[in-house]
Amino acid sequence: MSVRKTMRFRDYHVRTDATAEPVRVAVCVTDEEHCWWTSGERTRADDVTALIAKHANETGHHCYRRTATDYATVEPGDFH
Repeated sequence: MSVRKTMRFRDYHVRTDATAEPVRVAVCVTDEEHCWWTSGERTRADDVTALIAKHANETGHHCYRRTATDYATVEPGDFH
């Protein structure tokens, strides 16, 4: 007995969600024993930059990890 199966693939369109604000965070990683100060989640890049400058001024720390995340939407496309 033979079984035949047809598989269909679908395209998906992934786009940035324009209705949601990106989230940015900075963490101080100066030296081997990281300070781990954090800016907290912010939606404006300028706010994160200002908080980094303030922390650097207060502590002399000079190395930070910045991350930005956004939201995405998915729209199903055609089947193949």
